[in-house]
Amino acid sequence: MRRFSFTDRGNAANEDFAYAGALPGGGAYGVVIDGATGLVELPLVSPGFASNAQWFSHATGAALCEALEAGTGPEQALVDAAHAARTELEASLGCPADSLDPAGVPSATLALAVVGEKNVELWGLGDSPLAALTRDGALVVSTDEVLESLDARVVDLMRERSAGRDLTVAERRALVRDEVLANRRLRNAPGGYWCLDPVGAGLAHARRITLPRAEVVAVAGMSDGLFRAFDQYGMASLSEWLPCATYFSAQLLCDRMRVLEAADARLTRFPRMKVGDDASLFWLGA
Repeated sequence: MRRFSFTDRGNAANEDFAYAGALPGGGAYGVVIDGATGLVELPLVSPGFASNAQWFSHATGAALCEALEAGTGPEQALVDAAHAARTELEASLGCPADSLDPAGVPSATLALAVVGEKNVELWGLGDSPLAALTRDGALVVSTDEVLESLDARVVDLMRERSAGRDLTVAERRALVRDEVLANRRLRNAPGGYWCLDPVGAGLAHARRITLPRAEVVAVAGMSDGLFRAFDQYGMASLSEWLPCATYFSAQLLCDRMRVLEAADARLTRFPRMKVGDDASLFWLGA
């Protein structure tokens, strides 16, 4: 299969991990992991990374790719990658992960596609969407509607509380800090949302979709920072863009998106929590 991955930094440090690789026997896979630093400060787990979110997405992503390319199935590869991150976290901080404030532990979304001989498996956690286009023109999109709803409510509150006030982005975000923290405490809990973290509690609740390989034209996973180009910003039709995507078309789309975001730096035309976010994608196509 043809494949590529793309990532573009949207903040001080790129906390996304994106990769597309080959599997033993001729299959392929793609992964996007979008890291989120905890809202309670913890020491850096690794001095080689700018934030714990960046460390977690890259450490987990690298371990996942290594396991998949060694022939490990996706379910076990995810378990092993989370366990490796937990081991490093506990060794660095000198305490069990379960004893840390969950709001401080880094977490991440997951978009994983594994293309085997007969099937395409999609694995998702959090709001990094997966999209698959089938030969009959159907577009299958998988994302976390609970998390998207929680985030949308926070954005609505921020817009309401900042209405008529000339505030910076940081001041706008401060208006909803308590709500953001409350949402984060719903992570990997019944009634909340499920995501990837070093404890691995969310893995059993990952969204899973299996499609016949012969029916799939192309599949992609992306961070929400890129998906908004198709969704919130309406810059392109995903079903039209997906079948002929290239690294260069992804770069062009991202460049156009950055111009749009810079022109809306006060978050008024398109209400959101950040001016721009890290934007990442993997693409696999026949």
